[in-house]
Amino acid sequence: MNAREAVTAVVVAGGKSTRFGSDKASAIVAGRPLLGWVVRGVSPACEALVVVRAEGQALPEAATDRPVKVVDDLYEGKGPLAGLVAGLAACETPLAFAVSCDVPLVRSDLVTGLAGLAAENDIVIPHVDGFPQPLLAIYRVESCLPVFRRAVEEERLKITHAFLGLRVRAAREPEVRAFDPDLESFTNLNRADDLSEIEALLLKRGGHR
Repeated sequence: MNAREAVTAVVVAGGKSTRFGSDKASAIVAGRPLLGWVVRGVSPACEALVVVRAEGQALPEAATDRPVKVVDDLYEGKGPLAGLVAGLAACETPLAFAVSCDVPLVRSDLVTGLAGLAAENDIVIPHVDGFPQPLLAIYRVESCLPVFRRAVEEERLKITHAFLGLRVRAAREPEVRAFDPDLESFTNLNRADDLSEIEALLLKRGGHR
C-alpha cells in the first residue's frame, strides 16, 4: 500500500439484473462467479470489502485475504444509491471505492490511482466516453454517507444528483488511462450476449491481474 488513505471496496451486488436475465453476482464467467472476478480485481488495493446484497440474496463466496462484510440493502427497490448508503454505513476506512458486481475486468490500479486524488475531495469520479462513472468512483465516507442517505429518503435516487454540496474531483479520460490504459475496468456485463466477449478478455489475461 502507498501513503494514500485506506480504502474499502463497496461492491453493489443487489441489482435486479433485468437485462441479464439472472443474478449477475453468481453468473459463472471464465470458470469463476462474476462477483469473484470483481473481488479479485479490487482486493489488492483495499483494506477491506463490503458486499451489498438484496435481502435474502444468495451470494457466491468472495475469495480474498481481505476482511469481507456482507450487508443487506436498507431500502428495497431504491437502486444503486441506496446500495451505496448501506455499504458506506459498514465502512471503517476514510474512503470507499464503489463498484458494481458486473465489471470483472476492474483493475486495482484504478482504485489506487483514484484514491490518490482524494485529498481535500469528497468524491473522485472518472469520466469515460464523456460520461461520469459513479459505480467506479471513490467516496469519502464521513461526508458522503449523510448526504446520500438524505437523498434516498427524499427519493432523489440518481447517484450523481446526490453530489450537491460535496467536493467533487472529476478524473477525465486521459487521466484515467494513466491507471487503466485500455479502460478495461469500465467493460461491464449487461446482457448474456456479452459473456463470450468478456470471457475472451479474461482468458487473454490468463487469470492474472
